[in-house]
Amino acid sequence: MVESNGATGKWTEMNKTRMELRHLRYFIAVAEERSFSRAAEKLHVSQPPLSRQIRDLEAELGAKLFDRNRRGVRLTRLGNAILARSRALIRDAESFKAEAKILDREMHEELRIGYAPSPTSVIISKVLAGYHELAPGGRLTLQDLTHTEMLLGLRAKKLDAALTLRPHPKEMRGLRFEMITRHAVGIICAPESPLAGLSTVRPSIVVTNELIVYRAKDFPEYHKWIAGILGVSPGRLIVVQECDDVLGVIGAVESGRGLAIVGEFITAVSGKRVRFVPFASKAHFLEVGILYRQSGKANSCVLGVQTHRRKPSPLSHSFSRSKERDEVVK
Repeated sequence: MVESNGATGKWTEMNKTRMELRHLRYFIAVAEERSFSRAAEKLHVSQPPLSRQIRDLEAELGAKLFDRNRRGVRLTRLGNAILARSRALIRDAESFKAEAKILDREMHEELRIGYAPSPTSVIISKVLAGYHELAPGGRLTLQDLTHTEMLLGLRAKKLDAALTLRPHPKEMRGLRFEMITRHAVGIICAPESPLAGLSTVRPSIVVTNELIVYRAKDFPEYHKWIAGILGVSPGRLIVVQECDDVLGVIGAVESGRGLAIVGEFITAVSGKRVRFVPFASKAHFLEVGILYRQSGKANSCVLGVQTHRRKPSPLSHSFSRSKERDEVVK
């Protein structure tokens, strides 16, 4: 740093010490060894530079850290007070360095993400764009899977995470779900259906209609879910066709075969082929988010958590940013 002296017009050089981790390591070594010579030997440095670093640190703090005499050195009250804090700072710095290396490695690993096309159609492009913005060079493999396949893939560690609907509580053992968006629930019907002109519909009207549903084998909780909405037992549902994917459901409904109970996100896939009519009650909704394992060797880029600490990471940040930019509460 250079300072101008207004009185003399001369320039004088001002040396200003800046505290670095090196200073703290040297301070800790001298404090533990109670000797400059032994500390220098432990650090593999000569004694003069070590002594100079300690003097620089004392100058920076504006106080003495050691009392020096012929028998050695001992900590002053201030030195003793900041020793534990210095050790903690060094531990944090080492931990930060190790975590940075892990994050750098994981950002360049291939992440395997299962997803449900229909529920995630509204958010997936923003989520992926946000991830690649925050983790350049990160590689993602997206796998179009059923709900059951995603649960099995996570438990078998064949998937790192899944973008899907919130699972039933009994399916959540060992897993964690973080919501991204929430969608209204209603029916889709053919444009020619008498229900297509309604602004909302009541479950009591829907329960007497023929239904198009997802196959129970792949979506085991779906039948119970729609039965609960309609207020009947699953055995009383008037099911006329089961489908294994969303396009099958849309096609069957469009043909006039029956109605389907779905989340509003389906309109991003169906377009104007069918008409979505929400239920009158706002109590029915579906949550879409990220599902991942709670335990095991978590990939912090995917899960948004780190071992022992809950810290957001690139993918979870992208979820949050997507949520902030495009919160869907319908």
